[in-house]
Order: sequence, then C-alpha cells, then structure tokens
Amino acid sequence: MKQPEQLEQLNRWFHSITKKEQWIVSGTAVFVVITLFFLIVWEPLHQGLESEQIKQTTQNKNLMWMQKAEAEVKALRSAGTRTNIRDKNKPTTLVIEQAINNAGLKTNVDKIESSGKNGARVILNEVSFNQMLVWLNTLAKHNGIHVTSANIERTSATGKTNARLTFERS
Repeated sequence: MKQPEQLEQLNRWFHSITKKEQWIVSGTAVFVVITLFFLIVWEPLHQGLESEQIKQTTQNKNLMWMQKAEAEVKALRSAGTRTNIRDKNKPTTLVIEQAINNAGLKTNVDKIESSGKNGARVILNEVSFNQMLVWLNTLAKHNGIHVTSANIERTSATGKTNARLTFERS
C-alpha cells in the first residue's frame, strides 16, 4: 500500500507550493506526457506507415515491370521460330554447364546436379535477372531444355536474384 501513500505525499507537496508553481508543474507534466506519447506511440507508427508505403510502391513497380516482361515473353514466344536442337546426345547437365559458361554466369552458380535421365537442378546466387532470362531462353530455344520448376527470390541488390531451377529436356 505504498503507492497511495506516495500519491498522498505528492498531492500534499503539490498543494503546498504556490499557484504559479502549480501551473508550471502542471504544464511541465502535460508537456512530458505529450512528448512521451509522441516518442513512444506516434513516431514509431508514422515511420512504420511510411516504410510500408515505400514497400508497397516498390512492389507495385515490380508488378508492373513483371507484367510488361510477361507481355514481352509472350510476344517473343509467339514470334520465335523453332531452330534445330543442338547437343541432343550430350548429358543435360553438361549442356546446361556449357550454356552457363557462354552466358557468363559461372561465378553465380552454387550447384549443378543431375536429376533423372534428362533432368537437372541448378542453384544460382546473386545472378542478374535479365541475364538469367536470356540464358533460359537460349537453353529452351537451342537445346530443348525447359524449366519445369523455378523458385526465384529477389535480393537486396537491384536486378539480382537467387534462383533454384529444375530443368527437363524434351
């Protein structure tokens, strides 16, 4: 029961000071409460809201870019002509590895492994998204090797991704 006793002492002290001092103490207390509200509640909420708005804007830009890229890919697919499939008799992993070297992506390869008779799995880190798309198009168009499963994650670097891809030769 110390709290009511302490409050009683505080109340007696407050009433023992002059009216002018009471106004100063009351004004200071209101100022401190408003400042604490601003620092503890308002500012973190405001910063969090700003951060989320920036994230949403970025996500919307990415979505618009991906929709545009989707339209380009569809247009290229419909306009593209089928070329002769090269390296039909080579193992799929070897063809993929050669295509990676030709595309300049060797430094981004984390792992290449065989997956069945005509399949392969590739893990790429910090790879240029655009460069990866060109490489995938080359594999599909010239080698008949298509992506059957893809897990692509954006990295902190602009235009770079991490990707886990599964391929199958048709």
